[in-house]
Amino acid sequence: MKVLLQHNALNVEEWLEQHYLDGNGIVYTFLDKQTCQPPEEALFHDTGPRKNVWDFSVEGFSRSEVAAYENCGMCTGSYLQALLFRYRVEKDSVALDRAGRCFRALCYIYELGKQFEEGFFPKIYGNRFSYETSTDQVLYTVMALDKFYEYAAPQEQAAIRVMIPNMVMFWVKRNYRYTYFGRQDMQWPLVRFPSLLLLAYQYSGTEKFRKEYDRLLAQGLTREPEYTTIARRKKPDDYEFKHGAWLINGMADSFTMDVIELDYLLTNDSRNRLYPAWKESVLEIWNDAKLTLAPNGKYYTQVWVDLKTGEIRRLPCGEEDSYQPGVESGWSTMIVRGAVTAAKYYPGNEIIKNAVIKVLRSLGIKDLTYYDEPDRLLPEYRFKTRFLSGDSITNWLWAYWQGRYQNLITETE
Repeated sequence: MKVLLQHNALNVEEWLEQHYLDGNGIVYTFLDKQTCQPPEEALFHDTGPRKNVWDFSVEGFSRSEVAAYENCGMCTGSYLQALLFRYRVEKDSVALDRAGRCFRALCYIYELGKQFEEGFFPKIYGNRFSYETSTDQVLYTVMALDKFYEYAAPQEQAAIRVMIPNMVMFWVKRNYRYTYFGRQDMQWPLVRFPSLLLLAYQYSGTEKFRKEYDRLLAQGLTREPEYTTIARRKKPDDYEFKHGAWLINGMADSFTMDVIELDYLLTNDSRNRLYPAWKESVLEIWNDAKLTLAPNGKYYTQVWVDLKTGEIRRLPCGEEDSYQPGVESGWSTMIVRGAVTAAKYYPGNEIIKNAVIKVLRSLGIKDLTYYDEPDRLLPEYRFKTRFLSGDSITNWLWAYWQGRYQNLITETE
């Protein structure tokens, strides 16, 4: 007898509730796959000197503290969105109560950020303030706050009207520059900001946001996706030419950010002359993203698309110029969550529907990983295969419940 996806969704949510939440309701970024608890330092015993592995290495914090909270805004924001879609489908007050707890968790992170400046949204490694942040943490958080607003109490709505504009103004004041993992005064991709500026304008009415929005659009930044798709590439670079194929790398992060940003523009500025370009971009990046889905329902962090035949292949291990030739990952749930959003603009697309259902059906709780296939990685990077992923589990839920809300997934699937 076929187990309904809805049954699985409720089980996944309860497992998350039991294992993934810290004392403030923040969703952990990673759990130890063996213990199903937040990572401890022993998990990193064979990683080598910290200088050789820049990620999970932040001065003043242990690797386990970094791993537990690296994506604190993304994971908690994703879970908040999943719970709100479940509430819309089922009208279950438990889902709304849990969404409220996620909101308070995001407020907690925001308050810690005030140690630096109002509107700074930090990564709180070890549940402590740090100076690290990133635009993806901000994006997932402010979009979740926006979705929660209609369900929020008056005092919560007042807080959201303060938080969203301040979190965006933090970046505007710095001309979209901020140090990232030692990269001093790094210029962040400007294409990421129009949707944030429009959101901040809608919550504040501040003309500076609107002027910045218009200025960035006038530069043509949103005419194509941030991450150039195969459809727009004119010729391969030297590395791709050597392998005779286009390289698609890290699509889970890039596709999902692009789709969130484009969805907000399409929904909230539908009369803009760029609307057709935004809509076309959604389809283009999906066409690249779908190539990264593995037959077993996982996702390939890196794939090659043959220049002549279009055949999908993976780079063999041991290539001298590739320290990390791509692995399987449970982040396929992020791909299909983005696909659910893409389906809003391309209804009836059976490829999208089938991909979403296949991934959700294929992955059990212990499959919701960060990286798999340790033999494809150098020894000092194999620790990445020892994690269950908060991004993976929250996006499983988000994809399912948004799919149900849009009738992409039926109650009897």
